[in-house]
Amino acid sequence: MSDFWAAIANTHVPSPVSLNDNDTVLCPIVDQAVLSVSGADSAKFMQGQFTCNISNINQNTFRSGACCNPKGRMISSFNLAQKGDNEYLLCLNETLSESTQGHLKKYMVFFKSSMTTKPMILAGLKGPHAQAVIEQVFSQCPTEDFGQINHASGIIIKLPFNAGFELWLYPEQANTLIEELLNNSKCILSNDLAWPLNRIQHGLAQLTQTSIESFIPQMLNLGQTGAISFNKGCYTGQEIVARMQYLGKLKRHMYRAIVQSTDTIELGTPIYSQNQETSVAEVVNVAMTDTHSEFLMVLDAKYTQAPLFLGQNSGLPIELLSLPYEIVPEEKPTEG
Repeated sequence: MSDFWAAIANTHVPSPVSLNDNDTVLCPIVDQAVLSVSGADSAKFMQGQFTCNISNINQNTFRSGACCNPKGRMISSFNLAQKGDNEYLLCLNETLSESTQGHLKKYMVFFKSSMTTKPMILAGLKGPHAQAVIEQVFSQCPTEDFGQINHASGIIIKLPFNAGFELWLYPEQANTLIEELLNNSKCILSNDLAWPLNRIQHGLAQLTQTSIESFIPQMLNLGQTGAISFNKGCYTGQEIVARMQYLGKLKRHMYRAIVQSTDTIELGTPIYSQNQETSVAEVVNVAMTDTHSEFLMVLDAKYTQAPLFLGQNSGLPIELLSLPYEIVPEEKPTEG
């Protein structure tokens, strides 16, 4: 846990991982980094690099997206919000911050645009009183999926599928605002395991360094989570992404699963099917609770009805769980 959240925990003891529908929980987000993309050509530059349509992003609406290599394999995935007329904030897994900057800066030299790390304090807020608590502290709150509020202290976004809100706060104001949120009797502090679990339960996958250039965006269900536009025009990797969508040949999709164990599960851990000598999937994202672990994996649909095991053929049995959207989408692509 970061020094900031450790200091908060000294006065507000975190509860165990809790995403109970009856609780409104504030969750530290400590596995993310924020990059600032700024300059007169920022939108034009990103339109040619990202799967999402930058034209759909404004100071009231954010989008999820991905950055791909020319073969359509993902370099990173992210949430992208517009902060000002020529500034965008890109939030992604912290293990991808340096590699994403290195990749994009090779193309950025042809545009009036720059990219830097943006120090911010990140938190998730979810539960029946989340909107009311945010409105009390910030005077406003986004109400629609992919909605965004620009505030003097940062940005607030509303995730899809009732996954809650994320607060991207400037460090100078973060302590005062977090204290105000937690001083509300309806809001409790959870630990830093809760938000990764929340993302998994709502099928909001995140690429990490472990799986860089391993998947095309549809394999992480990014078409279902609003991260791909199929009519925005060309971007790096677009031909492969579009071809896979229109030809309907994609057999591997992302699934949510559970194992009844609290042993540490590493990203990239192989998954086996009964009577298969080689692995059929690997762990993409994982979160642990006091009683079990949940994870996301990319799996060929033909194995979804077969027994699955973690780590080896005789490993822990895996149970598939539901997601809040259709895993295998309709053949006709929709605008992301």
